[in-house]
Amino acid sequence: MRVLYHPEFSKDIQRFEMDCRAVSDGLAARFRDQVQTALEAVKGSPQGAGHFLQTGSTVVREFRRRNLRQFPFFILYGVTEAALIFGSVIPTRSDPLTWLVWFGAK
Repeated sequence: MRVLYHPEFSKDIQRFEMDCRAVSDGLAARFRDQVQTALEAVKGSPQGAGHFLQTGSTVVREFRRRNLRQFPFFILYGVTEAALIFGSVIPTRSDPLTWLVWFGAK
């Protein structure tokens, strides 16, 4: 399966890692480790590593989310027969209706 990343994906990680680094280098390292662990879990089992995306009362089965264990963020991704597409790292407190913007969905 081909693995693709949204052009802004690494920038999302860097931005939130910098926010953590403002608190401490150790926190930033833990954040980066959590992201890597989540990415590996998704790559290992794309269909089973995350939850279907839910926006209010609607479940969007084309997209999934993998929550980070120790940080209030999740990784938004999509799975097709041919590709695994990582979209963004998103704070869990953000508005669910904006999540699909990362993939250009409406």
